[in-house]
Amino acid sequence: MHPEDPNDAAGPALPPGWQPFEDDGTGPVDPWAQDAPDLPDDRLPLDHEDPTPSAVIMAAHSAAPPPVALPPAEPPTVPPDAPAPPPPDPLSAQAATVLPAAPPPDTTTVLPGPPAPPAAPPAGTAAWPPVQPQGGSGAWPVVQPQGGSGAWPVVQPQGGSGAWPVVQPQGGSGAWPLVQPPAGHPVSAMPGHPPQQVPSWPVVPPPRRRWGRLIALLAVLLVLACVAAGGLAVVAFPWLRDRVTGGDSGPAGSAPSPGPGASLPVRQAWIKERIGAALVAQQKALLGGDEPGYLAVLDPAASPQVQDGLRRQFKSLRAMQVAAWTEQPTHPLPAPDGQSWLTELRSTPCFVTPTCAPAPARANTRWRIADGRALLYEWTPVNRQPSPHPWQVAELVAVAGSRTVVATTPEHAGRLKGLLAEAEKAAKVADRFARGGSVPPRYVVYHAGDDAWGTWFSWQPGQHVSGVSVQVSDERWEVMLNHRDSRPAVVGGVLRHELAHAASLAGPHKDADDLWWLHEGLADYAGLNGRPVREYLRLPDIRRLMDNWDGDVEFELPAEGTAAWIVSGRYGISGLTARHLADRFGEAKFVEFFHRVVHDGKPVTEAAPQVFAVSWTALERDCAAYIRRTAA
Repeated sequence: MHPEDPNDAAGPALPPGWQPFEDDGTGPVDPWAQDAPDLPDDRLPLDHEDPTPSAVIMAAHSAAPPPVALPPAEPPTVPPDAPAPPPPDPLSAQAATVLPAAPPPDTTTVLPGPPAPPAAPPAGTAAWPPVQPQGGSGAWPVVQPQGGSGAWPVVQPQGGSGAWPVVQPQGGSGAWPLVQPPAGHPVSAMPGHPPQQVPSWPVVPPPRRRWGRLIALLAVLLVLACVAAGGLAVVAFPWLRDRVTGGDSGPAGSAPSPGPGASLPVRQAWIKERIGAALVAQQKALLGGDEPGYLAVLDPAASPQVQDGLRRQFKSLRAMQVAAWTEQPTHPLPAPDGQSWLTELRSTPCFVTPTCAPAPARANTRWRIADGRALLYEWTPVNRQPSPHPWQVAELVAVAGSRTVVATTPEHAGRLKGLLAEAEKAAKVADRFARGGSVPPRYVVYHAGDDAWGTWFSWQPGQHVSGVSVQVSDERWEVMLNHRDSRPAVVGGVLRHELAHAASLAGPHKDADDLWWLHEGLADYAGLNGRPVREYLRLPDIRRLMDNWDGDVEFELPAEGTAAWIVSGRYGISGLTARHLADRFGEAKFVEFFHRVVHDGKPVTEAAPQVFAVSWTALERDCAAYIRRTAA
């Protein structure tokens, strides 16, 4: 067994107290009021519960969802050496022009210019004499300008025959003489600029040597034949392949182990490749419904808890009709024991459809390498928002419709049929608020019992909250319902409100506190869904606010501890503002206004004239008058 297999390639142990994966996340929540009449209404911890009596709460009551801080892509622990930059292209106009060193005084380094009319041959002759070496010394003369005039002689063909003299190197030194241009011809060789194109001198073609080409062709064919025969032998005879690779190639298609002497980045890359190969096999087993194949990635020494956790995850994903599955491991780090590797897996399932937005559920893992295989030794879902996802920690049963997937634990399986019917109706409403018709392929809804409600997505909103919208990535939101407040009478409004958040907030957007009124106004507008305003259950709280309200509809996120009736009244003012804008200008224009402000980051003072052709100051006065009339 190669030394890499017992994991001595893990590198030195890390310092005591070292802990990976410390990036924190946040998760939004939409608190919903339980309609019990005896609930207190003096204080409202916004991130935990909204105990507003049902007499003043409609079925679409939620709080602003704060943004999710997803972990950035993790760079390599030890960056590999940067490759040397490629040499500059000598023909590129961008490359620097390096001029030659100054020549001896008897030569001039210039580039040939355009040809000039030929000069006359010496008197009494019809042809120029060929250039010969000086006095048999073998040294060729250097051509000088004529009579100090600066004009260079023009070389002419010999005796009118059309044959040009052959220029030979100087004195056996291998240096060829420089051909100079005729007088008066400029030379273009400025730094940073390529020289101008000049006509080429005629060159006497060398004698043809056919045997050289034939020999070269035969040599190439012989090399190709040897390579093909060698490759066939390696494939056909495994023992020969082992001799060639050293017997440590690992599983088929894998690169050989880099060995314990390799640098940490090299070993990291090989370990990550081995983990990736294991995850690819696991993905194939999951999508094919092969539970033993899915669990084959486990190390035989893994604890029963790890085995049960993966088995539970497999069953839950299959119940939710997983149609695609991707897992991205971070760069592996050597564990403190020096014998294993740590990485965080970020997993995205697509339910029913094979395409969906990312939803990276996170899990910390530890791997061992044995016989070239990566074996999963430890697996623990991360307990920071938005993880763990319900399918990571609970056995689920589920049903799917044309627009939604609804999942719950087995003890609440009897609720699935009714929940799916309400979710499908709510999804049709929510689809109207997605930008450009980019609706999710499926809305994902989880129905949580008491234990699950306080642990799924690492959110503990309290027992009197009806539902939450959780941002699991920039492009994807998922909904969780509290079974205590999801009765048929109210669950439709809860789902309309929460799924409207999921549709309208998908994608990078501005989630500042000063836009709380617009986020919640649209969601409450969706919850009301065209019903008469007189049925709006927030009207009593709106009336209570009228005595001290200055007409400003742009409420910020209420501070923690704000009285419940005040929060409900502010929700109501936001909802009526959205209702009035949609009634006056049409729902499509209101939705466009929402996206320009929330997704494009435009201030309301700029977006209102663009969309409504009315100034925001005038619109706000009009909305305030409408709200006062409605409350009265």
